[in-house]
Amino acid sequence: MTIFQFLVIARWVQFVSVSALFGSALFWLYAGGGAAPGPVRLPGAFAATLRLLRLAALAAALSGLAWLAGIVVNMTSSSPAPEWASLRDFEVWRLFFFETNFGAVSGLRLVLLAAALGVVTLRRPQRGFLAALAAIGAALLVSQAWLGHAAQGDNGLRGDAMIVAYSAHVLAAGAWVGGLAPLLFALAEERGEDPGSGSLKILDRFSTMGFLAVVLIVLAGLANLCFRVGASFGRLLDTPYGETLFAKLALVALMLALAAFNRFVGAARLRRASSQSPSEAARLRTSVGAELALGIAVLGAAAALGVTPPPQ
Repeated sequence: MTIFQFLVIARWVQFVSVSALFGSALFWLYAGGGAAPGPVRLPGAFAATLRLLRLAALAAALSGLAWLAGIVVNMTSSSPAPEWASLRDFEVWRLFFFETNFGAVSGLRLVLLAAALGVVTLRRPQRGFLAALAAIGAALLVSQAWLGHAAQGDNGLRGDAMIVAYSAHVLAAGAWVGGLAPLLFALAEERGEDPGSGSLKILDRFSTMGFLAVVLIVLAGLANLCFRVGASFGRLLDTPYGETLFAKLALVALMLALAAFNRFVGAARLRRASSQSPSEAARLRTSVGAELALGIAVLGAAAALGVTPPPQ
């Protein structure tokens, strides 16, 4: 395995797990309603989300450590094959944390990952529990800007704009992709309810959030593309960066089409269906599951894009 492949895998797991932390915790804050962390009639869906959050916190911590190790090895290796021996050198770590631009943000990320592990061990999850995880997940998503292409801007207005665009992009993507799993849990629990059930109200709230997220993703994505490529746009097809970018855009287009179908067709059919006709609910769950799978694939493309040099 090359260091490039190692970094892509570590970043992919990190993106998925942190998006789950942020998006799944945020989901019950806007979709649950009331003072309770989740609707009383969907205790199974909320319990499944709590299990997902605990798994996501552990995966985020492990992948975060792997990503950090990959960055250090990449900075000290002279060949594509990773030279792991450098990780045993205390001086390498001292130089990394105190003499590089990555050091401070990496230290902060370690604190955030430890905080996420601490929060998910709480026995009585309330809205404060969800708010804390959403805040930690948001901070982890935004901090990624200083570990990738967005950190390569200057210290002026352009550099600040790159960070803002990247942050808006990843937060919107995290809210969308990370919220699909608890939505699926809610739809699965109320599979036999009538069309006026709580899960449909949750679907409406998620759709509203999803619309806003898509607008942010598109606008911030276009800004990111301009910042990364600039005058080299015509060379995209001739570079690995361009190939990866177009693969990501194709996956996003499929995800958008499926999301639109779920909102305007699947949900409408479910409202018209009777409680004795579970087929529409099953189709919608399958479609939401496919949307989630596409979202995970998009995050994989983003992971590869972040370690692929853009055209110059």
